[in-house]
Amino acid sequence: METKKTYTVVEYSRRFLDALDAFTQFRNTLLDALTYAYGEEQGEKFSLSHTDEFDNVERIIMDYLRIQFTLEMTPNNRNVTI
Repeated sequence: METKKTYTVVEYSRRFLDALDAFTQFRNTLLDALTYAYGEEQGEKFSLSHTDEFDNVERIIMDYLRIQFTLEMTPNNRNVTI
């Protein structure tokens, strides 16, 4: 019978997850400010005009997380520390 893996989030990963969370909060706060200042339709349009930049920032954060995740995801490792 195959044993399921156990995943533990360590400080290294938590900090990058915190960065991702802070960035998400920034995006939401910016959208709120834009919709307040320019109305819902125009504010959303302004926010969407930055989608590529926002996606790039998220990609940067995830690339650093991926390094740690990739190192830990080996077939014989049952206690994965990410």
